[in-house]
Parts: sequence; structure tokens; C-alpha cells
Amino acid sequence: MKPALRTPLLTFHLWTGITVGFVFMVVALSGAALIFRTKLERAFDPQRFIVTPGDHRLPIDDLVARAKAAHPGPDFLSVRFWSDPTMPMTALFSDKKYVHLNPYTGAVLGVRARYGEGFGWIEGLHKYLMLEPSLGENVNGTFAFAFASLLLTGVVLWWPATRRALVAGLTFNRKLSGRPWNLNLHKTIGIYAALVLSFSALSGIPISFESTRVVLDAITFSKRDEPPVATPGQKIPFAGFDAAERQINYLMPNARETYIPLPKKGLVPAYAIAADAPHPNARSYVYLDPAANVVRYAPFAHASAGYQLYYWMLSLHTAVTGGWVVQLLLLFATLSVPVLAWTGVASYLRRKSRVRTAVPASSSLNPETIPAK
Repeated sequence: MKPALRTPLLTFHLWTGITVGFVFMVVALSGAALIFRTKLERAFDPQRFIVTPGDHRLPIDDLVARAKAAHPGPDFLSVRFWSDPTMPMTALFSDKKYVHLNPYTGAVLGVRARYGEGFGWIEGLHKYLMLEPSLGENVNGTFAFAFASLLLTGVVLWWPATRRALVAGLTFNRKLSGRPWNLNLHKTIGIYAALVLSFSALSGIPISFESTRVVLDAITFSKRDEPPVATPGQKIPFAGFDAAERQINYLMPNARETYIPLPKKGLVPAYAIAADAPHPNARSYVYLDPAANVVRYAPFAHASAGYQLYYWMLSLHTAVTGGWVVQLLLLFATLSVPVLAWTGVASYLRRKSRVRTAVPASSSLNPETIPAK
């Protein structure tokens, strides 16, 4: 690579890593902690995340009433429940807190802040950097662009000119020490992790910036269906969550997960993950009117290619699909970020130190420094 191109790329790569590398490490390490979130939450907090299956579930409307009584004050927003008989039902309130309930006994298992404790706090750090959500998403999305650019320049700077250099660039050299060892470790780990980290950064952008999802529609030559609009007219009272669940269960029997919110703008935009869904984020929407009549059913299999691509990316980004292979790849990639930061900074500091120590050695030959006899 010509110096005229290499120098600005190296400068960008170096100073982007030094100035915002700490944010990259925070996002990467919090993402690593979330890879096994579901299993860890159930292991560390079985009181709120595991229930003993009973003979039958209580009516959802009854459970909602119990949740409201346990958490008075904030507005109730939605319910979520799973086909897994050991999972609790959760009710979300406007203060971003969940009430966990035993769906068989109606017992309140606990209240937790969505982003205020445990893995919820880690999720808030990963998604919003613990800033106000709308601001945090914009900041995090911007850093995702910067991280993707950092990775791209790293790959370009690494790119070997010969086959021998290619082999060397893919191999750890244990015989090295000092700055050469730092550089070799930085380049070797970086090139192996670059593909996974690039996907993770790029898939995080449409999660942060909803407006960028049009890019997915463009590259898939598709157009997403707009949600239906309620017919203007007399306001209809909400028929209840049990009525809505019956309609959803008729369309998708034994759905893995079901989410039902209160009516909004005259419609109930519920969704479920069908029993035969290809991944845990394959959302099939069921739009109901307040009387629980189906206005539109939009199964995931019939959704636009851009819509399906986004939720596939989301599932891979969060490691909920692909099994242990995807989880281990993401774990390796995310844990490599602090190693890359350390080796990159250490290499830079060693170079600066070497330059400083070289200056006195050359200046010692200055005649003015030689004492007169």
C-alpha cells in the first residue's frame, strides 16, 4: 500500500481507537454478558424467572388485575407470556417496570426495573449507554458507524501483499516480544474477529436507527407493509386480553411467545412467535380492534424480505439463534475488543517511547554539549 494512502488510514484507525475505544469496550463487554442472559437469569433469579407448572393457567385479565394491584400508580401497558410451562407471565408498566406473576396461582413473584437491575441494567448500558433512551440510541448508533469504520480500516491496513505475508498475518508468532509482539497479536486477533465484529456493528445500526431499515428494504428490493389504521368512528371498549389471546391462539396455536398491548389509536398491535417460527424474533403480527376482531393477520413467512432480514439480523445480533456456535463466535469476538484495545495502545506507547529515547542519543553528538578542556 502506498504511503499516501496508508498514512491517513493508519492515523484514522489509531485515533478512533484511542479516543472512543473505551465506549467500544463497554458496548462489547456488556454484549458479551448478554449472550447467555436467559439461562443466567433463570439460574441466578429463579424466584422471578421460574415457576412450577400447574394444572391450568388463570385468565389473563385476572392476572393483569393482580399485577395492577401489586404495582399501583403507573399506567399498565402490556402483557407477555410463553408456551414454556415454567415461564412466568410479565406485565409491563409505564415506569418501565415488569411485574412477574405465576400464571397458575396468580402469585406476584416480584417487580423489576426493565433497565435498572441485573441483566436489565447491562442491557440498558449496551443499548443506551445508560443515557436517556432516545439520546442513547442515537449515540450508540453513531458509535456503531465509527466501530465499523475502525474495523474496515484495520482490515485494509492488514491486507497482505504476498502469500507469505498472508500466512504471517494469520499466525501468532510466540517468538516475538515487545512492540512486534503487540502488533502481531493485534493484527492476528483482529483479522479473525473482524467478520463477526463487523456484522455485530452493522446489525446494531438498524436497531438504533429505525430510519436505516429502509436500506434493508432497498438491498432486498422489497417494501414493508404499513400497519392498518383504525376506522374512525365510535370508541369501542376493550374486550380484554383473554378475548385477544383466543384470536391469536386460533391463528397461531401454541405460540412460543405472545405479546398483547392495550389498544393504541383504536387498534391492538399484538404479535406472537409461532410454534414453527424459524427463530425467536420471527414476529407475526395480529392487529385487532378493541372488540378483539381481527383487522389484519401478518404472518412472518409472508412478510417482506427486508422485514425478515431485519429480524434475522436481530436474532443473530442477540445470539438467540444459531445455537452454541453463534454464541461462542460472538463471545470470542466481543472479548477480543479489550485485547485489541490494549495491544493497539501498548504498541503506540512503545513506539512513542522509542522515539523519545532516540532523540537524546542523537543530540549527544552536539559539539555544544562537549565540555571545554
